[in-house]
Amino acid sequence: MPTLAPNVTYIIKVINAGDYAVGKTSLAVRYTQNRFTSSYLPTLGVDFYSKMITYDEDTTLRLVLFDTVGQEKLVTLRKRYYTGAHGAVVVFDITRKESYDHIEKWINEVEEKCPNIPIIIVGNKTDLEEERAVDFKELDKKWSSKGYTVLESSAKFGEGVNDIYTIIAKKVMEKMGY
Repeated sequence: MPTLAPNVTYIIKVINAGDYAVGKTSLAVRYTQNRFTSSYLPTLGVDFYSKMITYDEDTTLRLVLFDTVGQEKLVTLRKRYYTGAHGAVVVFDITRKESYDHIEKWINEVEEKCPNIPIIIVGNKTDLEEERAVDFKELDKKWSSKGYTVLESSAKFGEGVNDIYTIIAKKVMEKMGY
């Protein structure tokens, strides 16, 4: 097992993938800037966000989040940004069943371009619980049995957001043997 070099910053590339309007950008902005906006502007291509975190007492990680476009018509452009990713967060909207139904498509797309990277699945928008269309227990049972970590979050209120990126960073470092 390799050892971490002291006082070195490791850069980890994480992709946010999922249907349009599921909250990929909102999660990235909440995590890196601790803010939320309710206006929706679709991502055109990819947006980049970055945050430094402490991994252990001597190690700092720079998480670089690639927030990819969700529209299907831009699939070729989107896939270009997957290259070199260390981990992926597949996001769906708990109020839109069709975005949940597309999880497998997103996982396949990520794995096609980036085989063997850690992927976690996130149901976003728990602040809209009264509009929930996806049962968490069903979601967790289906995907946990396939080896995926399953989480829920609210980018609006920040609930669960830090957990998403802390867990994916940890999984990436473990995959690298640290």
